Amino acid sequence: MNLATTNAILFGAGASFGSGGVIPRPPPMTNDLLQALERLFPMVWSDLSQNLRLLLGSDFEAGMKEIGEKNPHALPPLQRSLALFFFGFAPGQDNLYRDLARRIKCNAWSGALISLNYERLLELSLAAEGVRPFVGSPPDTGPSVELCLPHGCCHIFCESVSGTARGVSLSGSNVATRGPVTVIAEPAEHARRIRDDAFPPVMSYFDPAKLTTSGVNFIEEQRARYGAIVRGARMVAIVGVKVRPHDKHLWEALAATDADIVYCAGENAGREFTTWTSRNRQGKVSEVLYSYFGESFEGLCARLGL
Repeated sequence: MNLATTNAILFGAGASFGSGGVIPRPPPMTNDLLQALERLFPMVWSDLSQNLRLLLGSDFEAGMKEIGEKNPHALPPLQRSLALFFFGFAPGQDNLYRDLARRIKCNAWSGALISLNYERLLELSLAAEGVRPFVGSPPDTGPSVELCLPHGCCHIFCESVSGTARGVSLSGSNVATRGPVTVIAEPAEHARRIRDDAFPPVMSYFDPAKLTTSGVNFIEEQRARYGAIVRGARMVAIVGVKVRPHDKHLWEALAATDADIVYCAGENAGREFTTWTSRNRQGKVSEVLYSYFGESFEGLCARLGL
């Protein structure tokens, strides 16, 4: 792939939330996660202290950081429930990711898609429209597009450790695995792996540091690939990603790239991005669309050759 001529799209939680047509409903934004998790997994999340639940409800990342510092053995069970939760979302026919996938196929688009989300909406949309997402080397035949996952995903498992979840208690912030990974797409098998595997899926924790327990080598490779894509692109569209400078693995590459950036995440986030660019991208092209994914979809596609 010729990175010098590649466009890229970076998707965050706001993109999936605003993509429309999600079954059974759009995945919640970060600060609405706790309520949904408590409803589906009361034995896991409602057992937390009232102070922790209040913190998770107001700042989910700060709450997870607190849990990691005070009770790291609680992190893996919480991570399992998060993976099971995010596995349950699917794109309907009118979902914007599906529309995007159709355009990628129609235009033989050779850019790269980067998702920070733990759900599978983007991957499922591509597959549903006959576009094969690949990590690493592209397939020999058929429409395909590169998919980069710097935070992992809910259905990726590391195969280097065997054992049962009930047979081990591990510190979620001090133990890690490396090795080959596999994707589990079949719901019953995914549920079994969540229930029985010694380690949770290959997903970074939902904390400010984005620590990772399972498949650390996969995450490291994907973050390195993310940096290469962003630095080599001629245009990067950012959709539904709030500026969080502590996510250095994301924002340092965006500050360094000479690519034109188009940013779409609503008015408030747009103003924050404008402030960030004034400090970190002086003299470089950055365009802010003060609207959400659905409102900006056609304009984004036009800018990206879709």
